Amino acid sequence: MARTMDEVLNRYYESWLGLDAVYEKWAARRGVTFNMLNILALLHEQTEPIAQSELCRRLHLSKQTVASVIDSLEKRGIAARHVSEEDRRSRVVRLTEEGRAFAREISTALRRFERRSLSMLSEEERTALVDTTYKLWRSMADELEREENAGCAQWPRADTGSSD
Repeated sequence: MARTMDEVLNRYYESWLGLDAVYEKWAARRGVTFNMLNILALLHEQTEPIAQSELCRRLHLSKQTVASVIDSLEKRGIAARHVSEEDRRSRVVRLTEEGRAFAREISTALRRFERRSLSMLSEEERTALVDTTYKLWRSMADELEREENAGCAQWPRADTGSSD
């Protein structure tokens, strides 16, 4: 029996939120947030310091979120940031030696967890999952851009108490 679009969306939301919760819980058990986990994994891949703006772009996070996470990582001695030598207006981030060891350990553990989980799917299912998820992301990004270009009405802002 074919599912209605609402049934598909409800199942999609359940899956999306469920995956989000699993990653949050996995990260929390290791003493980090999901955003920290993502930033650590990306920093671990880098051989050179990376601009905070590049972290924002690649992880689809706001400047405020990245700055807050980097603040926390600096306080823990895991990361350090400094002004870029190439662009004095830009701040770059790198892992400390302690941070590099921590990021390697947590990134390796995450990949092992994900590989074990994905191994429960057939090769065809894994390929379909990744290809379909990618296609959905691109379709949604394109649709969002179409809305923005069409000047789609935005939700009204919450009442701020002003008399406007």
